[in-house]
Amino acid sequence: MAFKPTDANFSFEPIDAQDMYPNAPTAQAVPPLFAPGGGVTEEEDPSDTAIMVGCGLVGCLLGGPFWAILAALGGTYAAGRNNGPIGESSKAVGRIAVVAGKKANEEHLLCKMKDSVFSIFKK
Repeated sequence: MAFKPTDANFSFEPIDAQDMYPNAPTAQAVPPLFAPGGGVTEEEDPSDTAIMVGCGLVGCLLGGPFWAILAALGGTYAAGRNNGPIGESSKAVGRIAVVAGKKANEEHLLCKMKDSVFSIFKK
C-alpha cells in the first residue's frame, strides 16, 4: 500500500499502489533455511561429511587437531548408531554445518577470502 497526501490537513491515506503503478516491482519473501519449504529440515539427516566437518570443528576449537579427528569420527559413529541425545546432538551439529556451508556458498565467501589474501601481496 502506498500513501497519498490530502490537501486538507496533509495526512496520509492508504491507496492501492498496483492500480496507480501497474509496472512497479514487487518483492517476494524468501523462506529461511529452516523453513518447512526450503533448507534442512529437522527430520532430514545430514550427510556423514557434514557431521564430520561440524564435529571436527567443535573438537578443534576445544582441544586441537587430535580432538578434531577424534570428535569427527566419534560424531559420525554416534549419529549412525545412537538414536539418543548424543546421536541427535551430532546430527544437529551436522545440520548447522550444512546451513553454514550453504550460506558461505551463497555469499561467495571463498572468493572473498582469496581476494583479500591476494590483495596483501599486490601492494
